[in-house]
Amino acid sequence: MRTQPELNRRSTGLIRIYSDETLHILNHLFDFYIRVILIKFKLSNSFFMARLKNGALGGFSGKVGSVVGYSLRNKDFIKGLPKPSSKPPTLKQLASRARFKFFNEWRNPLTEFFSVSFKNQTATHSAQNAAHHYNKDIIIGEYPDYGINYEKIIISSGNLPPVTDLKMEMTEHGNLRLSWEPNLTGSAKATDLLAVLVCYIGSNTELTGTLNGAERGDGHHDFVIAYRPAGTTVAVYATFLSNDRNRACNSQYMGKISF
Repeated sequence: MRTQPELNRRSTGLIRIYSDETLHILNHLFDFYIRVILIKFKLSNSFFMARLKNGALGGFSGKVGSVVGYSLRNKDFIKGLPKPSSKPPTLKQLASRARFKFFNEWRNPLTEFFSVSFKNQTATHSAQNAAHHYNKDIIIGEYPDYGINYEKIIISSGNLPPVTDLKMEMTEHGNLRLSWEPNLTGSAKATDLLAVLVCYIGSNTELTGTLNGAERGDGHHDFVIAYRPAGTTVAVYATFLSNDRNRACNSQYMGKISF
């Protein structure tokens, strides 16, 4: 019997395979395993998702027929591919797709920002999912004219004690000055870092900010808004994150500034 000394060891659960005959048998077992799952969920003709709990062949990665396997946070999942529809989308479906697209146009430029500001949420879901969860209600208006309720934007959420008396003003040099009382209680530390987000009202993608502002113990921070053409209005948000980014305050909407 011809042996195969090495095979690509992906997360298929097939760690030791030495012959074509064994490979053939295991492929049939794998196909049977998938069919059992499809029958169990009674959703073989529609979209589904299930978690594999160390089944006969373990988890797998990639597409097998109409099934896709993947791993997320050390857990194995499978999902069936959605069945294409020949029916034209309804007005409700078009509105839902347009709303989702509008939201993602706002969120996508903030991917790196949210990966840090929502890092404390990643024990149960991804930072981007957390950002979506906390901001899912910011979209206003009716299809196809959507807008953003800037007062509802949340850039972090957590149990880190907030600073007190947080204020915002423009300095005589045109910088944005934030000042506060450190409030060094509980898990708060003087080394917690200020994070600031500035959104340009009327633009779904124009923004600026920092994740490395002054420390909590400093009591103030001057932020330079370099791009500020006449007639521009911005919305400002602030929060504090622990130095290791594993804890966060509930963010605060500071208000709007017009130039």
